[in-house]
Parts: sequence; structure tokens; C-alpha cells
Amino acid sequence: MLHHIEQAVPTDFLEIAALDRVAWVHTGETFIPDGEHAWRVWCEYATVLVFRSVAPNPIGGTLLMFPTVDGEEFLHKIMVHPDQRGRGIGTDLMRSGLARANAPVLLTVDPENAAAVKLYENFGFTVRRRVDGYYRGHEDRYIMVNPGSSGLSAPCGGDEGEERS
Repeated sequence: MLHHIEQAVPTDFLEIAALDRVAWVHTGETFIPDGEHAWRVWCEYATVLVFRSVAPNPIGGTLLMFPTVDGEEFLHKIMVHPDQRGRGIGTDLMRSGLARANAPVLLTVDPENAAAVKLYENFGFTVRRRVDGYYRGHEDRYIMVNPGSSGLSAPCGGDEGEERS
């Protein structure tokens, strides 16, 4: 079975929205997925990369990144279908997203999630600042930044759009 990463097309929005509803259940947090309307717009106007396979879940993962008003890129989401985790899909999506970035890339992460912080550090992200109560009173976040493709640092090689079996 071949897989590849590519820019989403507008018709992918329903499948991506469905993935968004199942990708975060494991966190135990009350999570409000982004709506189908938002995914429709993002599929047309933002960087939305999909890890596409044949079956059983044609879109095994998604990365969403968009420009900020400060000229940086914001990595809003990177998610992998629960049935496809542990196969390097998130790593491939991150590598492809960073390779596309011509500006520094920002993301937010829970400072208590040491594994995620370490993962992002392995991709060259550093903590810019901590914001207590970023989303809600109990949801603190680090704002982390990667220099973008000019300073790309990723734990494994490969090319965007590469097919894998």
C-alpha cells in the first residue's frame, strides 16, 4: 500500500473534520473540534497537508498551518488517526510542513506534556515564552518556535510527497 503527503483539496474537508473529531479523544480533555466550515476554508486557503493512503482511512493524518499577522507561520494542528498511530505519519507531516515554511513556525503545547515538548525540541523548536491560561484558566501553554525551512531540523530524512509502502 502506497502513502504520500500532499496539499489537501477543498473536497477533503469532510474527511478531515471527521478525523478532527476522533483524533483527540485520548487526551481526556473536553475538546471542541474545528467545524466543517472552518476545515472547508482551510483546505482552500491554508497549508493543509494530508497523509493519504488507500484504505481503511484514506486520510491517515493532517497538518494545518497558516500565516500570522506578524509574518510567521502558525502550526495549529497536527493529528493522526488513532488506527494509524506509531507509523511515523506525524513525523512525516511535521517534516513536510516545516520544509514548506519560509518563515518561523509557531505552535502551542502544554508545558506539562514533556513528551510533546521533547518531540518539538527534536524538530528544532525552542520555547519562546510560557502563557498561563492561554485557552482557559487551567490550560497553560508554551509558545514554541522553529526557524522554518532555512533552519530546518528534523529527526529523520525524506522528501515531501515521497511515496512509502
